[in-house]
Amino acid sequence: MVVGAVAIAGASAAVGWFGVKWLFAPEDTAASGDPTTAPAGPTVPLTFDLAQVVADGQELFTPPACGEEWTAQVTPGNQITPIVEVENSASGASARVAFTSESDGISAFLAQSGGIIVTRDDVVVTPNWGTEFVPQLFITAGTSPSTPGPDLDMTGASLCDIADELNSILSEFNWEDATQEEIDAQYAIAAEFEAEHQDLPAGNYKVYAWSPIIMGEPAASARVLAEEGITDLALLQYTAGYSPLASDERIAPYCDENDTPDGGTELLCDVPQDVLMEVLERDVPESYIVDAEPTIAISEAYEFTVE
Repeated sequence: MVVGAVAIAGASAAVGWFGVKWLFAPEDTAASGDPTTAPAGPTVPLTFDLAQVVADGQELFTPPACGEEWTAQVTPGNQITPIVEVENSASGASARVAFTSESDGISAFLAQSGGIIVTRDDVVVTPNWGTEFVPQLFITAGTSPSTPGPDLDMTGASLCDIADELNSILSEFNWEDATQEEIDAQYAIAAEFEAEHQDLPAGNYKVYAWSPIIMGEPAASARVLAEEGITDLALLQYTAGYSPLASDERIAPYCDENDTPDGGTELLCDVPQDVLMEVLERDVPESYIVDAEPTIAISEAYEFTVE
């Protein structure tokens, strides 16, 4: 399930299968970026520990492998349930994931919008790319669902029983010693393969969304940071120079200005985890902290048939 199997193969290792996007429910004024919306009351000093969040989420669930027979029932996690909607045709499908809560009021939690399992005739056809947990902050207001994530596109060529052949076209090529002309020709071969396998193979498809659901101190910390406009926490180690943290003196030693091929410049950062945790420490309202253990949630399957 990719925008293009050729493009995603290079990008997935860096940011996960579908990349990263922070999403907020429009009803949630606390996500507006105005720190004054934080409630009064006792606070506790907390920071956001990305490594611990990823470790907590990664251990909760192992997606089924390509070719495995698999079905699942709806599984709420901490009263949060993913919702997956699909627009489909014979030539492909596009899925979007949101979350809904059974709780009243604001629910802030860390989850992912790109965790998708696709089966055809109850056999998994999801590629094994990007299965790492890339946490995002989601907020729901009452029973209103969170803002849906980005479109997750699927074609025949992106399904694992077909994509393996495409991967061989790319992986068995000697990229290091090839000329630019040879590289362009190999990309053309891959693009032609994708075009020939655009259509989804016939069968009964089920699309499931799954995600870790993490609340507690990590979600509370992320919520306070989001109120300041500090988002993209999963990539902040590298993007701090373009964030509201850019002027922090503790960040500066780990960011360098570099020239770009078009004659411009870009700021590249690599901030150590311990430094970033120090910079991200905030006084977090105790009312933001929900006492709940990390858990997994699975959506109801969206089902469609390709003749």
